[in-house]
Amino acid sequence: MVDRAIDEFGELDIIYIGGGWNGYQSEAKDLCLDSHIGLYVTDEMSGALWRDEYWNYQKRDKDGDPITFTR
Repeated sequence: MVDRAIDEFGELDIIYIGGGWNGYQSEAKDLCLDSHIGLYVTDEMSGALWRDEYWNYQKRDKDGDPITFTR
């Protein structure tokens, strides 16, 4: 789907998946990280928007461990 989004819209900064119940494949996340494209569900979006390296933002739990939205 990342390739499709790039084909349809050209150069991208962020791909927004939608609701927190959605997710993405780890391969898609890796491709986006390599391309400096943020790939986020709703639960991650607000944190990513406040970062200089927004594509590299990862939400963390109360213990500081990364929360993933891979499916």
